[in-house]
Amino acid sequence: MSDDRLPLLWLCGPSGVGKSTVGWEVFNQLSRSGVRTAFVDGDQISMCHPLPEGGTHPVRARHLAAMWPNFRREGAQCVVLSGFVFTDEEVRQYTRLLPDAALTLCRLRVGPAELKERFLTRGWRPDLVEQAIADAEALERTDFADVCVDTDGLSIEEAARTVLAHAGGWPLAGVPVLWFSGATAVGKSTVAYEVFSRLIRSGVPAAYVDLKQIGVLRPVTDDAQRLRAGNLAALWSGYRAAGARCLIVSGDAGLDTYAGSLPGAALTVCRLHAGPGTLAERVMLRGQGGGPAIPGDELKGLDPGALRRAAERAAREAEALEHAGAGDLRLDTDGRSAAELAEEVLAAWPGRPADA
Repeated sequence: MSDDRLPLLWLCGPSGVGKSTVGWEVFNQLSRSGVRTAFVDGDQISMCHPLPEGGTHPVRARHLAAMWPNFRREGAQCVVLSGFVFTDEEVRQYTRLLPDAALTLCRLRVGPAELKERFLTRGWRPDLVEQAIADAEALERTDFADVCVDTDGLSIEEAARTVLAHAGGWPLAGVPVLWFSGATAVGKSTVAYEVFSRLIRSGVPAAYVDLKQIGVLRPVTDDAQRLRAGNLAALWSGYRAAGARCLIVSGDAGLDTYAGSLPGAALTVCRLHAGPGTLAERVMLRGQGGGPAIPGDELKGLDPGALRRAAERAAREAEALEHAGAGDLRLDTDGRSAAELAEEVLAAWPGRPADA
């Protein structure tokens, strides 16, 4: 997808399936997560009588195209559109007028019994319910949509999250991700988990990933980072579908490997630093079984000589990162608690959710 194209998520389906309701909830979820989102109900931009020759779609397509530059001027990062469409040619009436739109067409479907119930519950034109069911059956024989989401038995919120997940996490732009990096034993997972805990205690739907815990495979592969990157992408898609509004990662410094796992995310890298003495103390503590009980801790149980060498390597890692000036934020952890550090990083994090 070209960076200068504006994502357009179009929810279609038969009358009564919930296009406008689910579309509005998708809009709500995206805008709450920090994505500047526009919403258009197709019915609301084609209300004229009599309709010009050609019917509804030419009118809607022209009006959407006329509104498009206004949304762009106001900084919209994506547009959610709800409205019926039945053929490829009808879709092309819109795309021909929106050459800079990156369209994802999502068809909502539901079984006949639930569609009838939803349609009649609206209390509007009950005489058209059989036509709606016939339209739904006809749409089942088409393949023009990019994705199809079954909403049987789902709440509005669940349906919206499912749409976003099936549409490839559409779009991830603007989703805040706070990535903790630093030398071995600097405290990445401890501080990252403290930040995550504070977020969820404040009511922010958040997710947490420790990269070391999602790429465990033996014998070791040639590219362990590739495995972790793939698993990170899979986890984030699931967390987004579950409603997470931000992600906290305890990871390593090889960020280029993970770039494709979080496309368009608003990434902030927080580098933790500590002096050689502090790193040595923490290495020794972990070697003796102290700190969080994390499966597979490579320092636990090492002999004093091995721990001393690990501490020396950690000090070299910290020095190299310091020399490179890595990270958007830098926190010195010497003599400081995880609670103090979490408070400081949350105050400095530009992507911090507003209600955190």
